[in-house]
Amino acid sequence: MRVKTADLKNNLSRYLRDLQRSGESITVCDRETPVAILSPWPTDEDAAWKRECAERCALVAQSGLVLHPPAKRPLKPVLLPPLIAGDGRTDLRSIDSIRRRDY
Repeated sequence: MRVKTADLKNNLSRYLRDLQRSGESITVCDRETPVAILSPWPTDEDAAWKRECAERCALVAQSGLVLHPPAKRPLKPVLLPPLIAGDGRTDLRSIDSIRRRDY
């Protein structure tokens, strides 16, 4: 989010509430030129999330893949859609049997 200095000065409390609620940084501009960035203060939860992401990325990297986790822990758990097997079934046994096939 970009904010001009005069608008920030007049509505600082509102912008700080928004920053705290959303976690999104604010770019402060003077005549359309960025001069500063306001960002949320890091918490212990942020540090734990970064540590967890680093551990998982290292595990995934061992298999030759790259993982791009979000910068902040999602507020709600992310529910992934069921995996669909090649024959259209979604039960775990058919998916496991298809994964074991040699192509």
